[in-house]
Amino acid sequence: MMKLESSHSAKDKRRWKIVRTDDYTDVLGEIISADEDTGECCVHVGSLETKTLSFGPHGIRIIGRGR
Repeated sequence: MMKLESSHSAKDKRRWKIVRTDDYTDVLGEIISADEDTGECCVHVGSLETKTLSFGPHGIRIIGRGR
């Protein structure tokens, strides 16, 4: 399982996107952190808003952009 943490560089995190496993839609926003095991992610949405989302265990996948 993959995990992106706030300590990873922004450049590295931009190579990835988060996809929900229930309906295979993208989770919008710039990744701050994400954990496939827990299904939790934190994203910047807009310039000032940060959201923490939980889709439950294994509720997200972290995949490379352009795939």
